[in-house]
Order: sequence, then C-alpha cells, then structure tokens
Amino acid sequence: MEFGLSKAHRRDEKIQKRIQTALDWLDAHSTEELLAEPIGNKEIADGVELRFQEYDTREYATMNYETHRKHIDIHYMIQGAEWVRWADAGTSEAASDYDPDVEIQYFKHPAFHSKALLTDRHYAIFDPSDLHAAHGIVDGKVNHNHKLCVKIALD
Repeated sequence: MEFGLSKAHRRDEKIQKRIQTALDWLDAHSTEELLAEPIGNKEIADGVELRFQEYDTREYATMNYETHRKHIDIHYMIQGAEWVRWADAGTSEAASDYDPDVEIQYFKHPAFHSKALLTDRHYAIFDPSDLHAAHGIVDGKVNHNHKLCVKIALD
C-alpha cells in the first residue's frame, strides 16, 4: 500500500507512467461506461491490464491474503463498497507456494493489518511487498461489487 511523505516518494519512472496511464484512462470514463465493460481482461497499454470483476463481498475469516512478484495491483472500485486489508510481506505464514503461472501466492492472516474502506471511484495500490486481502464485507452486510483490478507490470 502506498503511504508516506510526498518528499520521500520514489517510484521507477516507467512504472509511474503506467500507473498514471491507468488512472487517466479510468478518469476519462464515466461510471456507466465502466459498468458497461464486459467482465474479463482488457489491455489498455504496454504493461497495463484491466481486469473487470463482479462479485459479492465476504467475511474476513474466509479470506486469504495474497501478493504478487511481477506486478503492482491497483484495486479500483467502480461501484460498491468493501474493506481492503494489507500488511507487510514477511509478517505472515504462507498458505500456498508461489504459482508463477497465475503470478500469485496466498498467505494466512497476519497478526496485525491495516485496512481502508474502498468505495465508488476510489483505489488502493498494492506493491509486491504488500500482502493484501480484498472483498471484505462492510457493516456485516454482503454487498455486490463491480470492481477493477489493474495489473501494472514491473518489467
């Protein structure tokens, strides 16, 4: 999760351009246009892939944390609400081996995590050093969400 002092911000220029490309593309489309996109993947630029999703939120106890090695995730809520949680890599036991084909590894719940409420047109950026869990129910009620997971390639 990106957090810090603006004067300390350091990100590779190519990666920062990819992130800005994704955010600019999203800002250029209305909520109605984003909701009309088909569920699935859409590449909008080199190293920038949008993954349109639709799902119901779930209880925290049923969730695993995940991380990736070759990309940054931008979780962008088109319409809905959910809790996203994160913790530093190395603060939890692995729940699976790393799968290079899917580019994911799952982890058990860490002893400590942070969380943020992701609502309409808001995003959170998760780096490979961030364990993260999304899709968390809000106020004890299951919600149906329309969301994007933007994959920003690190190569």
